[in-house]
Formats: sequence, C-alpha cells, structure tokens
Amino acid sequence: MCLGLMACVAALFPILWLATFTVAEETVLLPKQSIKKHPDTVLVLYGMRHGNRNPENFVNPVEKSWGLEGPMELTRFGKLQALGLGTALRQFVGKGFLDENYLPKEAQFFSSSAARCQMTLQASTAGLYTPVGWGDWSKKFDNWSPVPYSIDDPMLRMYAVSDCPNSDKAWAPISDDTWGPLAEMKQKGKVLLDYMAKNTGWDAAVSKAADLADNIIEIKLYNATLPDWLEHPTLPGYDKDSLVKAYMEFAEAHQNACAENEDCRRMMGGYWLKNVLDAIKKAKDGKGPKIIGYASHTEVTLALMKLMGYKRNEITTTAGFAIEFRNKPNPGVRLLDHDPNPVETHVIYKAALIPELEKLMDNEAFIDLDKFEAAIQSGVISKWEEACGRHSCAKP
Repeated sequence: MCLGLMACVAALFPILWLATFTVAEETVLLPKQSIKKHPDTVLVLYGMRHGNRNPENFVNPVEKSWGLEGPMELTRFGKLQALGLGTALRQFVGKGFLDENYLPKEAQFFSSSAARCQMTLQASTAGLYTPVGWGDWSKKFDNWSPVPYSIDDPMLRMYAVSDCPNSDKAWAPISDDTWGPLAEMKQKGKVLLDYMAKNTGWDAAVSKAADLADNIIEIKLYNATLPDWLEHPTLPGYDKDSLVKAYMEFAEAHQNACAENEDCRRMMGGYWLKNVLDAIKKAKDGKGPKIIGYASHTEVTLALMKLMGYKRNEITTTAGFAIEFRNKPNPGVRLLDHDPNPVETHVIYKAALIPELEKLMDNEAFIDLDKFEAAIQSGVISKWEEACGRHSCAKP
C-alpha cells in the first residue's frame, strides 16, 4: 500500500494519471484551478465516467494487497476521485446557487445500474452536499447525508439493455476486433497479445490486453508486485518499462473505439443527449432543477461528449463534462471539461470543441442555444426502443 496518494500517483503513467489528457492526438496540460460558474447560469449539468475500479480479471488472482472489493468494483481511489469532483462542483457553483442541503426541487441525479457508477455518484454527492442546520441529522455522520438518484440504463448503459439488437450490431465489430483501428491494433500487437496469452491463459484479444492494463494501473496504485513475466520479461526487444508501456496502449481500447465509431457512438450517447437537451429546454422555460448529475461509463460518457462537439479521444476515471445554461442576455450554453488532478483534487475548465462549435462561441465561451442544438441534433435518439430495433414490448 502506498504511504500517500501522491506517492502512489507518482508511480503511474502520465497518459492516464498525471495532469494531462489527449485532444486530437495532442497532450494537453490540465489547468491548476477551476473556473467559476457564470453569474447568469441557471442550470448546471455534469456527467462522469465512474471512478477508479478493479479489473474484470485479476492477473495475480492470489494477490491479497488489493482488489478485495471484487472484480469491476470501485476502489478507495475511485471514491476519493468522486468525492473530489463533488467538492469541486460545490466550489464551482459558489454560494447562493444551491442550498447547502439537498433539496429535491433543486437537484436530480442519475446513474447506470453498475455498482461502480452508483457508488461514484454517491461519493460525488457527498462532496457536493455537507449537511448543515436542519439537514445535519447525525453527528456520527456529520459530513454526509443520503441523496436519492434514479437508475436509467437506456440513457447511461445502453450496451447492457436487453433485447436491443441494434446495440449488439453496433458493438459487434468492436467486440470482435474487426473494426479498422482495432483490427490494426490487434495485428500490430500480435506478439504482445501472444506473450500475454502464454503467461496468463487468457485469449490473445484486445479486450484482455485492456484488462491487463487495468491490472497494471492498480498494481502501481497499490505499490504491489508485477507478475514476473512483466517484471523480468523474456519477450525479445522489451524491457520492463517498455513492455508495461506497450500494454498500457490497450487501456479502454474497446470503449474508446465505440465512442469513435459513428454507429456505436450514437447508439450509446444519443438518448442521453436527448435528456440533456430536454433539461436545458425546461430551464429555458424557468422549470426544472438547478443541477443534474449523471454517472456512466467510458464508452457512453465519451460518446455523448463527442456528439456534443467535444474534442476528446479519451477520459480517465471520474472525468467527463459539465454544461452551464443561461437565459440572458440570450439562451446559451457553455461546455466545460472536468478531470481528476490527479486523485483527490478535481479541475473544471473550458472545453476544447470542434471548429464548427468553436466559431459559435462568444467572448465568454457561451454558444447560442438554437445554434448549438442545430449543430448536434443529428446525434439525438428520441425513442430508445425504436433505436434498439425492438420488435416487442420487452423491458430494459
């Protein structure tokens, strides 16, 4: 176990954990400070990928120093990331926008059914709300109070919705590694995949290499021991550092590919996009809450961000988007990014957008609502059952 979070983070790889991210193949340094909510903002929406989690399969199944939560479950680092986001959101909105205690008329929250997403959302609301006065219900839990949320898989986990043949169809070339970029990744990485398969018994597949990357992240976080075949590799042309770096290139490969693939992107993010636009339209009419939060997955969150014109090719754990809506001087939205920097601290900042949207921004980075909606409307899914291609009234 690391003696401190910063010591843990220092051992990790810059592309995933230090204060950088990738935009259009460029590495961008994160800002040190968050911006503040615009004074005229009447609605804030934020969406996030779940926090740091365990891998689906453990490369060292007998390892006892980490992974005790179970496969795919949120780790202590993931909880700290989410708490940091909630704290940053409270600082972002400032005083007077939200009550210090949760109020149903002011806030709505949604999660995927996955436990890692639900727990991420819960930890973020714990950072957003510190109960005071009438809301301070127990001195034993002085800094926490339960906050309700709704589970909505058609919006936040479409790939897990049953009887959705069009989702399965969109995923097929990605799951099978036959979509162009993945097929190329598999072909170029054949020796790496074969070496992994030989030493783990796993299939020589991109998805398994991504699982290995997840293992490496946790091993580094917990200062645990790499398997001997990684620590002392026998693969020609590789030493420990170069081999580990090569496997890290497979991290979230399928999820990122889905967000890049046009069919998969719209299938995963289109219905969520409708929810976002509907919420903004309500705020335009003076209705609805002041803040709406969502917890989802890489392929869904990144898909939505791309549908909205974000120039992001990847998002780390608890990273995602925030949107401000204001009604004056005219209805408009400001699109923001948020990222952990690197674990307990979170930063909220102006997003880099595609040129078509960048040119629509005013000097405060707001985009006219009608022009924004017109630019992204093609990605909207209004009826998810129809988009799924259902031939029955099956339930999610």
